[in-house]
Amino acid sequence: WSESAAASILTACRNKPGKVTEESKPSTQSAPQLFDLTSLQREANARFGFSAKNTLGLAQALYEKHKVLTYPRTDSRALPEDYLPTVQQTLEVLAENSDNYYPFASQILNNGWVKPNKKIFDNSKISDHFAIIPTLQPPKSLSEPEQKLYDLVVRRFMAIFFPAAEFKVTTRITEVSGHQFKTEGKVLVSPGWLSVYGKSSQEDKELVPVGEKETVQTESIEFAALKTKPPARYSEATLLSAMEGAGKLIDDEDYREAMSDKGLGTPATRAAIIEGLLAEKFMVREGRELIPTAKAFQLM
Repeated sequence: WSESAAASILTACRNKPGKVTEESKPSTQSAPQLFDLTSLQREANARFGFSAKNTLGLAQALYEKHKVLTYPRTDSRALPEDYLPTVQQTLEVLAENSDNYYPFASQILNNGWVKPNKKIFDNSKISDHFAIIPTLQPPKSLSEPEQKLYDLVVRRFMAIFFPAAEFKVTTRITEVSGHQFKTEGKVLVSPGWLSVYGKSSQEDKELVPVGEKETVQTESIEFAALKTKPPARYSEATLLSAMEGAGKLIDDEDYREAMSDKGLGTPATRAAIIEGLLAEKFMVREGRELIPTAKAFQLM
């Protein structure tokens, strides 16, 4: 924390040789779960800036008018266990009707990746409705926002059947004059489900491998005085997450227990709660941020 201590490290290491050791470990990342309404609203807000209300309206139109998505007002992220044949048919429709989805849908079908899997097919994780997925109806004449939301759902649906993405994570420790410096590199070895989002393993820059206990020279060294930042303001995406998990931060054990697995509102009402607070001028939208007003502070 002290500037003089930092300055002494600087002096000790400047232009001095260092010894390098490193280790590489494989790591994997699985595809995210299918969408329920809240996670779809979060993703659409983070990616396109759509409000929760907008996303609900678009999803409702894609369900009712275009019939290309399943029922959107759901809090489930799983599918029924007897849904495997329907999923196969849906992938066949996607492969037949879209050049964009053909490579991925056909890969899933040809490799037989649709099989019983509790992460995807689990009756115990379904209440009234299951996760939001595309239907057997090919889309026609969608507006641009509808197309964006449909694409979001389709890619998430295809990604979940792909294998995990594989990475190589390298941690390098460089010791100079008794002081240790850490460098980390992460390289995508096999894109797996990330290929559905256009990722390939050629994009990452790898740390140039070094031999055991290789000697290096300190070319430049500097220190930076930094300050902590307060948490960012809520966007609709982060506020929806906070509403979904509301209660986790309550100190009183009984209240926390009462709130567990409930959150504030339901998937179908969270957008209306946010819009209500905006309409009553308890908060305002500035870009993607939600800012409380003086009226909100008076209420508190």
